[in-house]
Amino acid sequence: MKLTEQQQQLLNQLQDIQLPDPIGWWPLSYTWWLLIFMVGSLLMGLLWYYFDQKKRNAYRTEALAYLQALESNPDNPNQQLLEINRLLKRVALTCYPRTEVAALNDQAWLDFLAKTAAHVKPPENLRTILKYGYQPEPQTAEQRQEAVYALNQFKPYAEAWIKGHHQ
Repeated sequence: MKLTEQQQQLLNQLQDIQLPDPIGWWPLSYTWWLLIFMVGSLLMGLLWYYFDQKKRNAYRTEALAYLQALESNPDNPNQQLLEINRLLKRVALTCYPRTEVAALNDQAWLDFLAKTAAHVKPPENLRTILKYGYQPEPQTAEQRQEAVYALNQFKPYAEAWIKGHHQ
């Protein structure tokens, strides 16, 4: 279709469509303010929870560091067994009522450890292992080897109990 001259002149007189200015971001709508407030509150809540958990579990971090420090001093394995057991008792006294924990010994202590960290599997001969801690320093190579074996079984259990006990 061919345009006539008059139609062409009229078409040239038309101007382009004038678009409105784009809508700006500022001032923000109430929905955006609500979203910013909710995200900020969520972040503040998560930060508070993180630092609260870190503070509540500081004793675990300290106990694990002490356990690592014990590994660097392998003089007497029987003494190390005794120290690790003392460490477990201190950790238990930190988080559980003193009246419940302080008097525990022998089988009652082992039952308490098993009850408070049910998912942590204790060594089969835990009672025998703990008795090594109350024996004198090993004199023979065989006694030392037995004590070191007991220590190597007890350390991972103690570490797992410190990490995983619950109240």
